[in-house]
Amino acid sequence: MRLPSRWNLGALGERNFRFFFSSTTVSALGDGVSQIALAFAVLQVSHNSPTAVGLVIASRQVAAAAIALAAGVVADRLPRHRVLVAVSLVQGVVQAAAGALVVTGRASVAALAGLAVVYGLADGFVIPAVTGLLPTIVSASRLQQANALLGLSRSVLGIIGPSVGGVLVVLGSPGSGLLVDSATFVGAAVLLGGIAIAPGDDLATPEPFLAELRAGWQEFRRQTWIWTTIVFFGIGNWAGAALGVLGPLTAKQHLGGAGAWAAIVAAEGLGAIPGGVVALRFRFERPLLASCLAATPYGLLMLGLGLHLPLPALIAISAFAGAALAVHIALWFTVFQQQVPEEARSRVSSYDALGSFVLIPLGTAIAGPVAETVGVSTTLIGASAITFATIAVVLAQPSVRAIRSAAAVPA
Repeated sequence: MRLPSRWNLGALGERNFRFFFSSTTVSALGDGVSQIALAFAVLQVSHNSPTAVGLVIASRQVAAAAIALAAGVVADRLPRHRVLVAVSLVQGVVQAAAGALVVTGRASVAALAGLAVVYGLADGFVIPAVTGLLPTIVSASRLQQANALLGLSRSVLGIIGPSVGGVLVVLGSPGSGLLVDSATFVGAAVLLGGIAIAPGDDLATPEPFLAELRAGWQEFRRQTWIWTTIVFFGIGNWAGAALGVLGPLTAKQHLGGAGAWAAIVAAEGLGAIPGGVVALRFRFERPLLASCLAATPYGLLMLGLGLHLPLPALIAISAFAGAALAVHIALWFTVFQQQVPEEARSRVSSYDALGSFVLIPLGTAIAGPVAETVGVSTTLIGASAITFATIAVVLAQPSVRAIRSAAAVPA
């Protein structure tokens, strides 16, 4: 690990990245609010059913996974920033509708699940489009810095957003949190519209849809480090899905309610700030290995919840996991964007996303029924054990240790 000879926030000096960064910041605020508001809105409507929470969240995830491959082709064909504008507007409308239903008392689990499907179909375009767009709007030498800055932004807003969401829920209005999220999507769309990319700079020559899909698959298979790790990350994510379903329920039953869960979620954002600084300031000789090592704390919060640790301990664990995950995410996307050719980046990202997240809806859907059968604590402890095991397997992959830091390209 070595400290760069110069460190500044130079990526923010580039106009297109500045617009994108601002858009992400606004959207991250709404995401943080919604993370709390949606879970407790479903609990309110369903009379505290963890299965209902799992159903709504899984509906969103299934839809996102179903559209992922097509989204990758579209994002490689069309201007990616325009794709993201459309996505933000659709998600804004969905959250406005959901918030209105909850506020007026007309919400049902079925209605929220249906809206979650539409939200998920739009959300499936985000990772392929963003992953392909970022290297085209920031200098190559500032790519890791740009990823770290985006992570820092999400981290800071990850503190404020859940806190606001928790306050709104405590005041008895989870629907208002969804309306706040809707407004942030509209703001994000306006900022994304300020990105200016010369025609042809971020889209490939169109080919038949299936031909482009096959080309993306071939590139995905060629990148051994991607497909050999995705399988195990996918299994770990399947187990980790229990946290989103059982975390709010555990907080409501044992920790005092929405305020406690908001504090735990906000602590992850607080911890991610120093983690983002590490990713911003340091280059790692083996960035992929460092990234995967940093994913290790992923299961700690589930373990702590399952063991019924006191709230201060859970907040500390969440902060530590947030710091580690911030490093993991920044390094992972930097390696990906450096290793995958620009013309296929969104398609390969869609295969990556599908493999990583395809099992999450299943994990989300079964977390509630499993918990009702064997107990919430047993389910959380078992899920944490699975995540630790899968990360250990990832770290054993030779391809993970083989990738070394790319030489910086002058801006």
